[in-house]
Amino acid sequence: MIRKLRPLSERKPKEMVRINKLAREVSKRTGYTVKDIIEVWRVGIDIIIENLKQEKSIVLPKIGMLFPAIKPPRKVMSMNGGVGIPTAMEMAARWVVRFKPGKFIKKELTNHPVSKEQVEDLYED
Repeated sequence: MIRKLRPLSERKPKEMVRINKLAREVSKRTGYTVKDIIEVWRVGIDIIIENLKQEKSIVLPKIGMLFPAIKPPRKVMSMNGGVGIPTAMEMAARWVVRFKPGKFIKKELTNHPVSKEQVEDLYED
């Protein structure tokens, strides 16, 4: 019997860590104010986006690299909102952001244990 994986959207972690929680943790470890940390984070993100728009790669130590890439044009079907006959279209080329994890984060996650329950949770049955 072949087991079927649940869709990727259902396999994502249930818990998300937002910027305020990260900022509080950084504040505890460094002594900087949460407000200052959030301001630096937001300015840093703005700078990252500006550099990606200039077609530059961004290297984040211990994390990995963000880089802009062009997704080529492709044929798609427009379902016209379920009304009438579907029509063939060409979706235009567009810029996307790709992420390549660094060696450090790969090693850390590779060494992180996986429980049997977590593996079982990947499948639909």
